[in-house]
Amino acid sequence: MDKQDKTQIINLKSLREPRSRPGRETPALIIMAGSDIGKVFYFDEEGRTIGRDTEIQIPLTDPQASRRHAQVYRQKAEDSDALHHIVVDLYSTNGTFVNGERVSKAFLQEGDKIRIGNTTFKFTLQDETDHRYQQEIQRRIHLDDLTGLLSLNYFYERLERRLKQSRHLRSRVTVLMMDIDGLKAINEKHGHLAGSYLIKNVAADLRDRLGPIGEVGRYGGDEFIAFVPGLETEEILGHLETLRSVIEKRRFSFKGKPVKVTLSVGLATFPWDGHSVEALVAAADTALFSAKQQGKNRVVTYTRD
Repeated sequence: MDKQDKTQIINLKSLREPRSRPGRETPALIIMAGSDIGKVFYFDEEGRTIGRDTEIQIPLTDPQASRRHAQVYRQKAEDSDALHHIVVDLYSTNGTFVNGERVSKAFLQEGDKIRIGNTTFKFTLQDETDHRYQQEIQRRIHLDDLTGLLSLNYFYERLERRLKQSRHLRSRVTVLMMDIDGLKAINEKHGHLAGSYLIKNVAADLRDRLGPIGEVGRYGGDEFIAFVPGLETEEILGHLETLRSVIEKRRFSFKGKPVKVTLSVGLATFPWDGHSVEALVAAADTALFSAKQQGKNRVVTYTRD
C-alpha cells in the first residue's frame, strides 16, 4: 500500500508544546491552492466543518471533497491553559492530508498544510494585526474598488451557491441585470469623473434597496447585477419600481452642476427562466435589452419568444 494511502493518527507526544496564550490569537485556515484560493476561515471550540455541503461553515467548490469531509476545532489541554488545534477526517472518500500524510486526526502546528481534495489550506494563528490584514485582502478580492459592491467573480460564486440551495429547497431565485441610462452622454459632457461619481452613487442606492433582500454586484462599466432569493415576482417588482423611481427623482450634483440619470432593469427567475448561472444571467440580460429598446427607465421581466 502506498504511504499516502495509509491513515495516520499523529501522536501528541511527538509534537512540540502547544501555544499557551489562549484568547490572544485566533486559529485560521487560509486556502493556498484550489478554486477557492484566498479565502480565510476562523474557528474556535465549537469547530467548523469542511466540505461541499453548502450548509456547513467552510463550504468548498471542490468536486474532490466529500459533502462533509473534515472538521477543525480547538480545545484546552487537560493539564494546562494551552490550546490544541485539531483536524479530524469525517470518513471522507478521498482522505484528509496534513503535510502530505493521510490522517484520521491530527494536532496542528503553525504553518501546517491541510489538503482536502484539490484544496490546500494553511493553518495559522493570527493576532489582531494579522486579522486586519486578512480582512483587507478579502475586501480587495471580493469587492469592487469603486462601488464597494461584490466583484463579479465573487457574485457568481455566491449565486452558484444560492442556486444549489434553491434546487435542494425547491425555491425561487430572481436574477437582475441593471444599467444606468444616459451615462455615455454625461461622460461626454462632464467627463469620466462625473460618470464614476454617478456609478458610485447609484451603486449606493442599489445596496441600500436590494442589499437587505439579496446580493448586489458590479457587472462592469455602468451595469450592475443582483439576485434576490425566495420572494415572489410581484414583491420584487415592487422593490424595483421603488428603486427605479428613487433614482429617477434623484438630483445628483457634480462640481455644482446638476446631473440626472435613470435605471433600466431586466429580470429572470430560477427555475422557470434557466437552471444555471449562465442561463439566468443571459435571460436577465435579454430582458434588460428589451427595457432599453422600449424606451429605458423601466423594469422588464424575461419572456421566451
